[in-house]
Order: sequence, then structure tokens, then C-alpha cells
Amino acid sequence: MMSLPDFPLNPDRVVIESPFNLRNESGDTIAGDLRYAEGGTGLPLLILCHGFTAHKDWGPFPYFGRRFAGLGFASAVFNFSHNGMGPGSKRFNELEKFSRNTIGKELEDIRALLRGAEEGGFGEGRIDPSRIGIIGHSRGGGVAILSASREPRISGVAAWSTVATFHRYTPHQRESWEREGFLPVTVRGLRTRLRLGVDVLRDLEANREMYDIPRAVRALKVPLLLVHGAADVSVRPAEPESLYAVADRSKTEIVMLEGTGHTFGAKHPYRHGSPALKDLVELTARWFHMFI
Repeated sequence: MMSLPDFPLNPDRVVIESPFNLRNESGDTIAGDLRYAEGGTGLPLLILCHGFTAHKDWGPFPYFGRRFAGLGFASAVFNFSHNGMGPGSKRFNELEKFSRNTIGKELEDIRALLRGAEEGGFGEGRIDPSRIGIIGHSRGGGVAILSASREPRISGVAAWSTVATFHRYTPHQRESWEREGFLPVTVRGLRTRLRLGVDVLRDLEANREMYDIPRAVRALKVPLLLVHGAADVSVRPAEPESLYAVADRSKTEIVMLEGTGHTFGAKHPYRHGSPALKDLVELTARWFHMFI
């Protein structure tokens, strides 16, 4: 594990939770939860992006939000507008929206969050919009990196269990996707039939350069933290290692957490933490305290 300055961390502060709703440029609703320590003002903001088939209430994400709030930040944990979760829902009930959830939509949602932080759409007085960091898990890590490479309002990015490419489909899957007009999505333990429409494939193909994650890493002007479980079988450690290989080493760190996998020991529903989760949050908090 990397060596970081010993910033004082106090996770036991009383945390306030404040739901918010924003609209992106297309008029879609983004539901989120802002968390901050009681009495906190002018706090640096961390925006947390969930991964594919996850949501703001999935597994440890509420824990992440509370923990970062106790460690000196305001945290915004949110649902991407097309992640399939309707207002107030913790289950997939907007399947048609899910089928149209492109990378472009997720980038648009993050722009709306940045604008909301800047213009008082949420957290007014509680957050300092000149100090914003972004964190993403899995697919959300790739989206966070893309956003950080093009949004000057972002001062640092942490990518957990991140993918290095969004092109994760076999030739057979692509042929079927084109032929049928959709690609089935199977999620263990989930009975709802999810699928991706062909517009998602069209978006990936039309924006190969724009969605190129290694290219975005090369273009980054802000610090990058990569954290990965050494035992991750969903996204192999070779993916963040390939990103580190092309990054500016003067402002990039990579941490491999031994003995843990893609979700750092957490499951949904979330029942208890793990040593890896605690390490993940604390090392990320210390890292962000150096830059935002």
C-alpha cells in the first residue's frame, strides 16, 4: 500500500443525509444523496459513480457516502439517470431506460452534477465547488476517468476496480445484438430481464476515440488513483495496470489490495464491512486530502 501523509481522519462525526434531484441537459432526473458532517461548511466534494447494474443504494455505496462524510468531505452518491431505477426505487423498474443507458448519457449526468454543485442545485453552503473529486467503481471508474479528462471543474479522480475499455463484447454477442436489436444482460440473483438496445452499441462504435480510456488517462491533467483487488476475476488487475502504464507517473498512484476481489468483500444487500473496504475508503480519503 502506498505511503500517505497522516491526515487526521475522524469517521465518528454525526453525518447529515440530504436527498437531492437534478435534471441533466436532456431533462432526465438524477436522484442522489448528499452526506456531510453536522455543521460542515465549504467542504471538498466527492462524487461517487456506481458501476454497471448497480445504483446509489447498492451494497456499500451508502456506507461509502457516510464514511467519506465522516472523513472530512461532502459526498454525493447518485443514480445515473438511465440505470433502470425509478424515483425512490431500489429495484429495476425502468427497463426501457436501462436499455438506452449509453456512456454518453452517463457523461451527461456527471456534467449535471458538476453544474449543480457550482450553481447551488444541491449542497449550497455545505460544499466548495472549487474542490471537487470524482470516484468511480468498475464501469463507473472508466466514466469517472473520461469525465476528469475533459471537465476542468474536477481536481482529482479515483478509479476502483476500473475497466480499461468499454468494448467488452465478443464477436458472437455483437452479431446477435445487431441481428436481434438487443443484448440480454444477466445479473446473478436478479430475476428482472435486463437488456441493452442496439443504440448502446451504436454509441460505443460512433465514439471509439472519445470513449478510449487509455487515451483519456494520457490526457489527464489531474491526479489519478487506481485501486484494485488483486483477486478480482470480474475485471482483471491487468486492466488498471495497463492504464498505469500510460499514465503520468508524477501524479498517478496504483494500489493492489491483496486477498480481495471486485467489490472489496462487499455484497448486496450490505450487511457488514471488511478490512479491504475500510482500507479502500481511508487510503482514498487520505489521497484526496492531498489534492482537493
